[in-house]
Amino acid sequence: MKSVITFSLFAAALMLGATAAHADGNAAAGMKKATACFACHGKDGEAIAPNYPRLAGQYQNYMEQALHEYKSGQRNNAIMKGMAAPLSEQDIKDITAYFSSLPSQLSTLKYHIQGANEMGASN
Repeated sequence: MKSVITFSLFAAALMLGATAAHADGNAAAGMKKATACFACHGKDGEAIAPNYPRLAGQYQNYMEQALHEYKSGQRNNAIMKGMAAPLSEQDIKDITAYFSSLPSQLSTLKYHIQGANEMGASN
């Protein structure tokens, strides 16, 4: 009986931890706020062309940091600076929650690293 209670408490703690991971961003709101992002990064987060980053399944905190760096000018990209500039902190959390919640198509770096095709890179 004690092991069942211990397991139940452990499972509850895991579920609370998983909820807290995205508690600071609302993926549904992020999908609505990210419409301008879809032009380059795609609604599915898989990018419309190889020169745009794939955002699907990316770590939320990494994308938050990147958007803050574009907004401040620490990352030098005129397009992304303009896109990030009007975003509030909540907008950033929501948009990144949306893209991080999407399933990633990246199971390998084959064809995603410059020269990988020519060099015969394998999975």
